[in-house]
Amino acid sequence: LPAILIAGSGYMVWIGITLLRSSIRVDQIGDAAVATDMAAFRQGLITCLLNPKAYIFVVAVYPQFIRAEYGPVWPQALVMGILTAFTQFTIYGGLGLAAAGGRDFMVGNPRFTMMTGRIAGAVFVVAAATTLWSGFRG
Repeated sequence: LPAILIAGSGYMVWIGITLLRSSIRVDQIGDAAVATDMAAFRQGLITCLLNPKAYIFVVAVYPQFIRAEYGPVWPQALVMGILTAFTQFTIYGGLGLAAAGGRDFMVGNPRFTMMTGRIAGAVFVVAAATTLWSGFRG
């Protein structure tokens, strides 16, 4: 176990140092090659539908909230599904819009992009040191 702890922390330090030394800029990254918006939507939909974690989550969590004593099960399941879809759309749609705006901001500010990468690198190094320290402490 200490070997895995040391190797994992070492890898995190390596990533952190690489980010600390990098001068990456978002304007160097081109747009994704997608034929149409519909093709991108279709690819995202297929990826989502093939993700087993979502189904495991539903099977593990939903039965706790659906009760036969409250009436037929199918309307309860339908309401849970609609609430989940609405919540997912709101949260992930908002994140998508924020990411698009963030990308536009970062493309226009290469210095900000470099500083963000360097801050992320410092976080990796601190996380690796904390992991090592807590692993050997307890």
